[in-house]
Amino acid sequence: MFYFRIKDSLRTLFRIRQIRCTPLAGAKPPLGSTIVLNTLKMQLLVPIDNEQWQWLSHRGWRALDMRKNRRRYYRVPKAAVERFILASVEDRDKLYQRLVTYPYTHRFLE
Repeated sequence: MFYFRIKDSLRTLFRIRQIRCTPLAGAKPPLGSTIVLNTLKMQLLVPIDNEQWQWLSHRGWRALDMRKNRRRYYRVPKAAVERFILASVEDRDKLYQRLVTYPYTHRFLE
């Protein structure tokens, strides 16, 4: 464990990082899974339908296996996620812009 932290610090120090490409959009994630976009992470506590998942995946959201992912993300608040998922189609764009442009100032959450 300690070895990996030192290795990670050295890779950051010497700027030995690889830019990862966005994985292909998969099937709709199940209830309770986590989806990510850049440095944002949201947990799906409300079921989404296929149309909502296609809409999100076209904007770059992907379901990732969080157990193997060591990146750091800002967690989108649960209330904001629920409000966004349950919003009407007309309000979705406005809420989405607020969600991704909000200045998350708290420290990264893993």
